[in-house]
Amino acid sequence: MYMNSLEGKVAIVTGATKAKGLGKAIAEKLAEQGAKVALTGRASSKEGVEANVAEIKASGAEAMSVLVDVSDPGEVDAAVKAVADTWGRVDILVNNAGVGFGSAVLNENEDKDWNANYGVNVKGTMELCRGVIPYMEQSGGGSIVNVASTAGIAASVGMPYPYVATKHALVGATKVLALEFASKGIRANVVAPGAINTDMLQTAYAAIAEAEGISVEEAAAKENASIPIGRPAEPTEIAEAIAFLASPASSYITGIVLPVAGGMAPGI
Repeated sequence: MYMNSLEGKVAIVTGATKAKGLGKAIAEKLAEQGAKVALTGRASSKEGVEANVAEIKASGAEAMSVLVDVSDPGEVDAAVKAVADTWGRVDILVNNAGVGFGSAVLNENEDKDWNANYGVNVKGTMELCRGVIPYMEQSGGGSIVNVASTAGIAASVGMPYPYVATKHALVGATKVLALEFASKGIRANVVAPGAINTDMLQTAYAAIAEAEGISVEEAAAKENASIPIGRPAEPTEIAEAIAFLASPASSYITGIVLPVAGGMAPGI
């Protein structure tokens, strides 16, 4: 439906380091629609980012890798400038980078857990927004899509305190961002995924299995039973929603939180 709707646009996708990760799926979807895509990750993830860039280029799209620690303002400014210097503009930002350190037991969380989550999930995301907005203003507008989680809408049993708190903070910050820059043609929205079929989910199944003394298959079945659709999302299904919010098809949408979670209803 939206084929080539992003022709001539330049997009930055953070956290695009895994071969089967959400960041790669987002970058691929934006590239399919005609965007030039910059994939980012930390220096420690250089090989993964470059491998994903190579795959996108092999499909005939334009892509580049940019190494950046999103919690470092200096690195963020340099990364955004590198993209703008290469392609002359920045139209789309997808803040997919995120961490989930910490414990669901309050007193087990240390300063390092709170600081790590805040540094990436909130501060890092908003640093990227700050960095790209001047370029979007020059082009007459743009679209920012911040990836939160159903944990940014409500709490669920077992979720780490710092993760839930910072994802809620990300939702609030994005709503403020949408209000401030709406008159300049810059839209800001949140996508809140539930379970996604990535390596991280498999790790979660293994942790549940160990904690409850059941098999990984039983752990997966138990988790899937909590999803009305009955299965986790494929990364491409989340990417489709993000691509919609990045495209002109959503030109009158800003400041929303869109759950893409198969009908999951988090607890409160």
